[in-house]
Amino acid sequence: MNTFRVPILILCLALVAAAQPAGKGGKKNKGKNAGRNNWNQSEYSGTRTAKNVSMAMYSKGFAWLSGSPADNEKLSVGKTAQFFGFVAVRYASGRVAQRGELGRAFHDLATPAQRAVMLKAAKEEEAVLKAWWACRSKILRKLEHHLYTGDAFKKEEMEPLAKEFGWLNAKAGLIEARAFAAVEDTLTNAQWRHLRLLRQNPGLASKGGQNHKRRRFPGLSRELAAQYEDIYAKAFTWLTGTMKDNQTIPLGQPAQFFGFVSIRHKSGHGASRGKIYKQFANMLNANQHTIVTGAMKNLWPETERFIAKRNELLVEMAKLRSKPVAFDAAKYKAIATELGLLEIRCGMAEARAYHLIRKGMTEKQTQQMMAIRSEYILDQKTMENMTLTQRGAAIYTLCAACHSNKLIAPDINLVFERPIASVAGYEYSPAMKQMARGGVRWSAELLDHFLATPTKTVPGTKMGFQGLLNESDRQAIISCLKGLKNKK
Repeated sequence: MNTFRVPILILCLALVAAAQPAGKGGKKNKGKNAGRNNWNQSEYSGTRTAKNVSMAMYSKGFAWLSGSPADNEKLSVGKTAQFFGFVAVRYASGRVAQRGELGRAFHDLATPAQRAVMLKAAKEEEAVLKAWWACRSKILRKLEHHLYTGDAFKKEEMEPLAKEFGWLNAKAGLIEARAFAAVEDTLTNAQWRHLRLLRQNPGLASKGGQNHKRRRFPGLSRELAAQYEDIYAKAFTWLTGTMKDNQTIPLGQPAQFFGFVSIRHKSGHGASRGKIYKQFANMLNANQHTIVTGAMKNLWPETERFIAKRNELLVEMAKLRSKPVAFDAAKYKAIATELGLLEIRCGMAEARAYHLIRKGMTEKQTQQMMAIRSEYILDQKTMENMTLTQRGAAIYTLCAACHSNKLIAPDINLVFERPIASVAGYEYSPAMKQMARGGVRWSAELLDHFLATPTKTVPGTKMGFQGLLNESDRQAIISCLKGLKNKK
C-alpha cells in the first residue's frame, strides 16, 4: 500500500453507504447516579484497566486513520485546562449535567462584582489559550507527518513543544483557579445553598427554558463568550466538588490528538467509543492487534505517570483555595512542563502504533474502515433535502479536509478546467501522470466520470474510495468546484 494513501473523502463513502446516523447514545436520566450505562462506566469512571485503555487506543486509532487533519483540530469546549472536576459531575449524573446550562445557572446567580472577576479571567486567558491552540496545531502536524511517512520524531523538536503545551494549559488553569478562589470568598449563604442544590441535581439547571442554547454576551466574541460561559461551569464543579472529582478524567486522555471528538460532534454525540472499538477491532488482523498490544506495554506506564503528575498539579492548585501563601508558582510550572512531556510521549507512542497499522492495511480494510465511519457523519436523507448549492458546499467542506494538506491530496480549489496532475509540490501517482499527458484538463464530464468510479477511470490512482454513485451528489460538487473557479 502506498505510504501516502490516505483515509480519503469521508463524505464520499458516507454517501455511497447512505447510512443513517447513529442515534444519540444513552438516555438522559435525572438524579444522582442515575443512568450509569456502559458508555459512562468506560468513558467517565476515571478508572484505568487494560480493557478500557485498549478500547481507547482502538477508538482513537480508528478516528485518526479514517479522518483528516481538520478532524484532529476539533476539541469540545472545556477540554482546555480540564482540571476542575466537570467529568465527575457528568458521570455521577448519568450525563444529565450539561456544561452550558450549569455555567449559565451560576452566571445568573453571581453578583455584578463576581461576574467582573470571571470576565476578567476569561479575557486574561484569551491570549494564553490562543497560544495553546497554536502549539497544539504544531504538535498535530508532527504526529500527522509520522502517520503518513513513518519518519522518526525529533527530540529537539518535540520536547520544547511538549513543555510549552503543558505549561500553557496549566497557565490557563491557574488564571481560572485564582478567579474561582476569589469568587468563593464572596459567595453568600444563599448562593452556596443554590449551588449545592444544583450539585445534588444538575438537571435543575435546564429548567426555565434554557435548553442548551448558548447565550450571547454583549461585547464578547463568539469564542470568548463560549469560554466565559465555560468558566462558570468549571467554577461550579470545582467549588462544589472534591479532589477526587478533579482527578477524574475521560478515557481519551491523555493525548487527545486523534480526532475522536470530531466523530462525536458529527454524529450528534451518537458515536459510542465502545461500539467503534469493537467495529474497528473486528476488521484488523492478528498482526495489527499485536501492534496495539505492544504499544500498550509502553503506553500504560506513561499513562500512570501522567495521572500521578496531574494529581500533583491539582494538589498545588488547591492551595489557592485553602492557603494561597503556600502556593509555589515555580513548582507548579515545573509540574506543568513535565505533564506536557508525558502527554506528548503518550501521543507519540500511539502515533507510532497507528502508523504501523496503517502501513499494513489492505485496500479491503481501508474500504471497511471508511464504511464504518460513514455510519456516524452524515446521512443521505439530510443530503437529499438540501439545495444543489447546499449539497455541493457540504461535500466540498469534507473533501477539503484532506485536500488542504499536500501530504495527503492535491488542492482542489481551482481543479475545474485545470490541467490534470498540475499542482506543484504534490507527488501524483504514475497513473495520474500518464492521464495528464497532452495537457488534458478536468472538464465537467471528466470529473463526473472520475468521481463516479475513480479507480476504474484512473487505475492506480491514490484516490482509493469507491466513488459517488449518486449523480446529484456528483453534479453538486462539480457545480461547487466550478463556482470556486469563477470567483477567482
